[in-house]
Amino acid sequence: MIDSLIYGIVASSFVIGITRSVLLLYKRYPRLGFGLIYGSLGVKMFVLGAFTLLAKPYIENIVIYASIILSAIIYSNVYVLLKLRL
Repeated sequence: MIDSLIYGIVASSFVIGITRSVLLLYKRYPRLGFGLIYGSLGVKMFVLGAFTLLAKPYIENIVIYASIILSAIIYSNVYVLLKLRL
């Protein structure tokens, strides 16, 4: 169970790190906002998919892992919406 929690936190840090780097790029190039947001979504899906496939044998409780990733995705979407609105 602890392994699933640790792998979930590591995967969530990838998602949040990609989100914050995309927002830094958006501040630098605001005309590319729409493409950056959808491009980052594709990168997040690819990174999470690859990480999950690599860590699958070590994840004991998939529900804990998935719920941590889901909360990170919700957090990153809300964070992006708030940053783009303000």
